[in-house]
Amino acid sequence: MNTATMALLIPIIAIIGSFIVSIMKLKERQAVALNEQANNNKSLHDEINALRQRIEVLERVVTDDSYDLKQKINTIPRKNVI
Repeated sequence: MNTATMALLIPIIAIIGSFIVSIMKLKERQAVALNEQANNNKSLHDEINALRQRIEVLERVVTDDSYDLKQKINTIPRKNVI
């Protein structure tokens, strides 16, 4: 190889190498972002499941017969006694 060819190949190889390094860094950042998103999604799904369980308990309490009786007792107008 002559000097002119070497002088031309060195910058080309450096530019291609920097592109490869940039692509590798972007893929690493993307993998980290995907991992964070997966963790966030899991925590949100866990919270939704917990809220669904709480709603089920509240529905059971409200539809219970004794709850209805307590509501009827509490709505009876009371006379003011002094």
